[in-house]
Amino acid sequence: MQVQKHSWEHTAIQWNAAAQETCEEIHNWSGREGRPGAPVMRCEALNATIQRAAVEGRISITNEDPVPEPQIAP
Repeated sequence: MQVQKHSWEHTAIQWNAAAQETCEEIHNWSGREGRPGAPVMRCEALNATIQRAAVEGRISITNEDPVPEPQIAP
């Protein structure tokens, strides 16, 4: 598995077969979301670990600026 932390709000995870088998949430996942046929897999335990590693400086963040709030035109 490969992880990139682009910002505090955006994390990219590339799952390999071994990682999918190891994570119970992914291994038992049976739904699809978004584009038809495109799997969207989530692992809350992994997300928490990645966030902790970023806070501790063990994973670098490409852009540490916060994502700006969307501006709605009147």
